Amino acid sequence: MPPSPADASLHDLAAAVAAGGDVEDLLDLLVRAAADRTGASTAALVLPQGPGAWALEVAHGLSVPSLLGAAVPTGSALHAALAGTDPTGVGAVRELELEGTAWSAVAEIVEAGEQGVGALLVLDTDGAATLEHARTALEPLALLISLSLDDRRGSGEQDLDDERRRIARDLHDLAIQELFAVGMELEALTSALDGAAGAVSNASIRRTVETSLLGIETAVAQIRQIVQSLRRERSAATLTERLRHEAGLATAGLGFAPALRLPRVPAEMDAEVPEEIAEDVVAVVREALANAARHAHASAVAVSVTLFSEGVDRVVQVAVSDNGRGIDPGVSRRSGLANMSSRARRHQGWVDAISLEPGTMINWRVTLPPA
Repeated sequence: MPPSPADASLHDLAAAVAAGGDVEDLLDLLVRAAADRTGASTAALVLPQGPGAWALEVAHGLSVPSLLGAAVPTGSALHAALAGTDPTGVGAVRELELEGTAWSAVAEIVEAGEQGVGALLVLDTDGAATLEHARTALEPLALLISLSLDDRRGSGEQDLDDERRRIARDLHDLAIQELFAVGMELEALTSALDGAAGAVSNASIRRTVETSLLGIETAVAQIRQIVQSLRRERSAATLTERLRHEAGLATAGLGFAPALRLPRVPAEMDAEVPEEIAEDVVAVVREALANAARHAHASAVAVSVTLFSEGVDRVVQVAVSDNGRGIDPGVSRRSGLANMSSRARRHQGWVDAISLEPGTMINWRVTLPPA
């Protein structure tokens, strides 16, 4: 369990980063600690959104709804410093205008893995004097954020752990439950045979055995599907096939089959989307469906994967919507889905969570590389 930001010492915060865990939770913890340790009204983490673009992805304090997702203005000193990968320039920032509000600011550069650099900010509307002592507090927190981001991009261990948990969940929810039901059927038949000799008809026995055999066949098929999902090489499976497979596996966790909407000619999408992006599309659909099963309490979920032109670019978009209970208004980060966010960023894309009435939509999109 990560420490409370208000009570955490630097040692506690460093220990939380070293222990790993959900990276978005770590980023939220560290940004909250920045606000608490500096006394600033707002703290925020700026991360790259593609070439020449940065936005606030995590925020805590005042005006969070308007600041989350806000772009760093292209003419600002912070934008120029980030574009030049200039730590001194980032440290020299004293003010920043965001969404029409002028803020006094103190910033520390953050290493954001392969995507470049970002910044940890503290903001206040009362003037720079209130932030004079902030830099000393920000330096170690910026380093811890850099370590957290480097762990997200540089190590596959978290992805591997996530995959192991998914496999365990699928085995439990699909195959093991099916086999458990078979066992109950056979146990009931055995009890009936033991308790009243001759009272159980041959037809009843046949029906029970046939039902049990069907359950075993279903469990075997489900185990085969899960084992096939472990294979590293999936060149034989198209993107369309993998998406349908994920929708099928999600049925057990959701309690119903999600709607899956694909382009009118799915084979064209299969041919056009490169493998490295196709893998991320499948992973995003899997994670969005898993989150809907765990948190949404929905009665309907729809997955839409589209491919379209936007100017001279070709874009692939994943939208997963549900009619559940919606986004917790107390959430203080742009997305709680670290893997989705990092998968989008490595293709110069983005992900966003949109409130619906009722429910939520996860919108993930990336631009395809030139043909």
